[in-house]
This record gives sequence, C-alpha cells and structure tokens, in this order.
Amino acid sequence: MAQTQTTKDLAAARAKTSFPVADLTRYIHGSDAQIARRRKLANLVANDPVFSNEARVGLSRVQDVKQGLAMSLRLYQLKEEHNLTQEEFLMCMDFADELLPIGLHETAFVPIIYAQGTDEQAKYWGPLAEKHQIIGCYAQTELGHGSNLSQLETTATLNKDADQWIIHSTSFTASKWWIGGLGAIATHALIQARLIIDGKDYGAHGFIVPLRSLKDHRPFPGVKVGDIGPKAYGGFSKIDNGFVRFEHYAIPRENMLMRFAKVTRDGQYIKPPHSKLAYGSMVLLRSHMVRGAALTLARAVTIATRYTTVRRQFHVPTSRKDAANPNLETQVINYPMVQARLFPMIAQIYAILAAGNKMRSMYESMLSELMGGDISSLAEVHAISSGLKSTCTTMAATGVEDCRKLMGGHGYSYFSGISHLWATYVPSNTYEGDNFLLTQQSARYLLKQIKVATTDPEKVTPFSKYVIKTIDQDAFQAERCTVQDASDWLKAEVQLAAFEHRAGRLVADLGLAVFQENVVWSDLNLESWRLCHAHSQYVLARSAIEALTLAKEQGRSPETILVLKRLSDLFALHTIQTSLGDYLEDYYLSPKQCQTLRQQIKSLQEALADDVVGLVDAFDFSDHYLGSALGSADGDAYKRLWDSAQREEINQTEVVDGYKEYIVPILNQHGPAKL
Repeated sequence: MAQTQTTKDLAAARAKTSFPVADLTRYIHGSDAQIARRRKLANLVANDPVFSNEARVGLSRVQDVKQGLAMSLRLYQLKEEHNLTQEEFLMCMDFADELLPIGLHETAFVPIIYAQGTDEQAKYWGPLAEKHQIIGCYAQTELGHGSNLSQLETTATLNKDADQWIIHSTSFTASKWWIGGLGAIATHALIQARLIIDGKDYGAHGFIVPLRSLKDHRPFPGVKVGDIGPKAYGGFSKIDNGFVRFEHYAIPRENMLMRFAKVTRDGQYIKPPHSKLAYGSMVLLRSHMVRGAALTLARAVTIATRYTTVRRQFHVPTSRKDAANPNLETQVINYPMVQARLFPMIAQIYAILAAGNKMRSMYESMLSELMGGDISSLAEVHAISSGLKSTCTTMAATGVEDCRKLMGGHGYSYFSGISHLWATYVPSNTYEGDNFLLTQQSARYLLKQIKVATTDPEKVTPFSKYVIKTIDQDAFQAERCTVQDASDWLKAEVQLAAFEHRAGRLVADLGLAVFQENVVWSDLNLESWRLCHAHSQYVLARSAIEALTLAKEQGRSPETILVLKRLSDLFALHTIQTSLGDYLEDYYLSPKQCQTLRQQIKSLQEALADDVVGLVDAFDFSDHYLGSALGSADGDAYKRLWDSAQREEINQTEVVDGYKEYIVPILNQHGPAKL
C-alpha cells in the first residue's frame, strides 16, 4: 500500500533521531528482558476482546460497571492462565487502561494489610486477599470529610464485654463516600474510624470490616452499601465508587490493624511509636502516583508529538521549513509556539520519571526501617510524597489538556485518545489528598526543618539541607545568581542553587510569619502552596540531575546521555522561567540573566527538535494502549480517524434511527418543502 504524506512525515522525523531509542527505552523500563516482558503483557491485554477499545463509549452506567467487573475477572483469569507474578499482573491492569473495581484491592487493601497488620493478621488476611477469596477496598473519605483525618465521623467503639468494635456512622455525613470497589464488588473494607475506649477518642485507626456475605454477596445487617453514581466528564465510568453507612455494626477486636497501635483484651490502648505511622498507607499510594503522572503525561505527549508532526497547516516559512518539499504546508511541530508548549512537557516527563524512581526507592527503604521499628525517615518521605503528588499530578492533568489544545479541533474528538485519558486522570488532582490542601503537609515539615537547622544542622534531612543557609539571613539575602552568559545556565550547580535559593527564601518567609509575626496558619495557605511547589520542583530538578549520573553508571550511550542532559536542562530552566517573579522579588536574578535564561531555553528547544519523535517512541507505548487514531506509530492519522468514524453505530444505517419519529415532523412542521 502506498504511503500517505502523514506516514512519510512521521518516518522522516523518526529517522532524524540522534540517539539509540532502544537505549533510552532501557533507561525508562529496564533491561531488554524486562522490556520484552512488558511488551508481551501489553499484547496479552491488547489481543483479548474483553479489553477492546471499541466498547468504551455508548454504555449505560450499569453496563459500564458490569464491563469493569468483566475486565477485572478476565485480568484475574489471565494471572492464573499465564502464572503471572503480582508485578506482571499490575502491569496488565495498567494496560487495561481503565480504573477498575479491583484497583484499590490490589494497590491499597493488600499492601496495607502487610504493612500495618501484625504478623498474625497478615498471615490470616493476606492469603485470603491475594487469592481473591475476599475483595477489599480502602475507605477513608466520608460524605462530609476527606483529607481531615482527625475529624472523621465514623467511630469504632470498644465493647469490652463482647471483645468487639462497634463500627458506627454517627450521621449520614459519616457515610464513607467515593470509595473505589465499594459500590459493587468489595466484600471487605479497610475502614478508617475514630477509635474510642471508655469515652476517650484516640483518633483515626484502621479496621478490616466485612461488608457483604461470601455466600450471596448481600450486605450484612447494620451495613448499607451501594454506588454513588456517575462521575464528571464520563471518567471513572467502569469503577464502582461507592458508599457505606454503618449502624452499630460489630466486628472482632482483632480486626483492628495492630502492627503499630494496639488494643489489648482488657481495653488497654498501646500507642504507636510515632503518631504519623498511619500515614504509611498514604505514602504508598502517593509514591505510585508520581511515576503514574509521568506515564500519563507521556501518553498524551506521544499522541500530540506524533500528530503535530504529521499535521500540516499554512504555508508559513520557519527556520525548519521542509526544503525538500517547498510546496507542502508547514508541519505544525515546526512552529516555535508549538515547540515552546510541547517540548517542556517532554522534559517534565523525564524529570518526573527520575523523581518517581527516587520516591519508590525512598519508600521501600522507609518500609524496611519501619518494620524494624526505625521511624527516622517517615516524616521526610511523607512530606516529599505529599508535595510530589500535588505537583506532579497537577503537571500531568494540565499537560494532558494542553496536548489536546496543541492538536487543534481533532484533539477534541474522542478518537484522539486525549479525552478518555483526561477524564480518567483529572480526578487524581483531588483523590489521595487535594492538590491544594496537600501542600500544607510539605510546608509544615519544612518549617520543622528550620527549627532542626537552628539546633542541630547535622540532623536536617537530605532534601532539606538548603534551609541551613537561611539561618544566617544577612548572608542568605546577599546571595545572587552567578550566571554570566547563557551557557552558565547549563551548569547543574547553577540550576540547583537557584531552586535552593527560591525554596529557602519561601520557607524563611513562612517561618517569619509563623514564629515571629504569629500569623494564623489558615491565613498562610497561599504561602504554603508556593513553598510546597518550590520544594517539589527542587526535588524534581535534583532527581533529574542525579539520574544523569545513574545513566552514565549504567553505561548508556553518549548520545543518550546528551539528550537526557538537554531534557534535564530544559526542565530546570523552563521551571525557573515560569516562576521568575519569585527570583526577582529579592534580586536573586538580574534582568540580564532573565534574558540569557530565555535565550538558553530557546537553544535547548532547537537542539531537541530532531529528537522529539524518538523521545516519545522510547516510552514504548503500543497503539492499543494509546487508544488514539491520531497518535499511532505509523502516522496514518487521517485514515485512522476516518475509519473510526465509519465504525460508529450511528453510521451503520443510511437513514438514522429516529428519522420517522423526529426528523420528519421537524421538516413537515409547516408543510413539506416545495423545491
């Protein structure tokens, strides 16, 4: 079959790539064996009719949830049929590209049992959950409360005589709400409830609560459970977000997770070694969300990069005009405005991937320490995970929508793949901690680091060392950026110094307001938000820079190292540029340095122009996983868009259903037309 112009354009762009794409794919996903395994699993899902992209639209709410249940069952069947490991199973669940009723069972319920249950509890509940003999969910959010754990209304009151907890929803607003898996499939829930003994409230703790009978799936007496209904934009359509309300419902005392806090048979409460150990479960979920943000944005950017490469609009001369075809319209990706919007997002992805790897390593190390009773790293890991969750999911959701805009009118088509991606992903800005409220967690932590810096600087945690410089305010306020010309902006030490100065000044200002001016904390929400994102962007930039060293140690090719360096530089400099006001407020940057900054960003974008198709190819997404007519690997965008429309049910008859009932009366309302 003859090539279309679009397929020629994408092939030509791909041929310009200056680095070995396979080498960069190894950097992202691991060894050749790991990549081969990943592709095999992607094909396993793509070739199964249960996961067909054709069946996504036009379903009722009941049909959607039922399809989600069918996909969940098929995933478990595939796990058994192919003897998949848990890691491989989670990959398949990701490739299914839907949030499913079993999601929280796999990512929260089972891991939390092992992390927060005693050895005996893990031995009892763990195998039941792993074999899917019970299906669980994680229920914290209530109809009236979400992020504020201390004000949850659900109570767990100890009945000493019966050796039971009485789980009770004290009002209808105490009903657990928005809980994935709760609406239809869950037999059990890990409930966060306020623990009460002899009238004393010990705060929120975790309890394993049976909800539905394993014989007939009917709710137990005292449990009212159901689905909360459809969500905005058609997102989360196949997941059964549900509610549950308890009416003096009794469960055994042993159903409280007791690895840390404990309650004895005689009702004695033994407090945990650290009040924030319960945050471990949230750290787990948020650490997953960092890498997830990168891969979500990567899918949107892959689609947008490929489509803007094959899309041609207007005969406008640019420095990258296709000299071999002067009569063709200009490729959209060659317009500087498009590059200025698209290329920094590619850089963001690679920075978030680096931070995600760092976050995973920190979490695993922290978990190992917690199991041994060492809580020293908990506060920093919790603060960083909170900040990165807020910053990275904001970047990803904003970026997905920007990709849609970059694609023009066709980006609004469902067949672009962008609308499904955005509708599914945008709730991440709210769940597991609202992105605005969550920033206060990081800000509070950094304020505590200031206090540590004044008494024992050696104990300041690794990613907070910059606060030490703020103690000597005279010296700190005299700091100035050392950039002399545009090339200086490419020095890692210059970039990190800028990020550290910005975050340091913001934390010092917040500390002044809290410690000396006694400003009410609730009046400092905006300051906390600015500080959290400044700190998180510093973590991202530092992670990207450190990843370069790791890439060298892994033996990556010089060409791969070079393109990763350009991406790291572009991320750092573009991020600084978007926050220039923070740097100009205290004269850290001069107007001349701002000019050289913009100059260097433009140079980096020009240097990356030939590599962007290779950079998105390296993510190694299959066409099925992208689910996009416009972002396919072969570039045949318009033919695929046409074919997708032809398959629509409404086009299967020449005369549309409803013609006689509605169209004829409209046309004949004033009599038949006489033409």
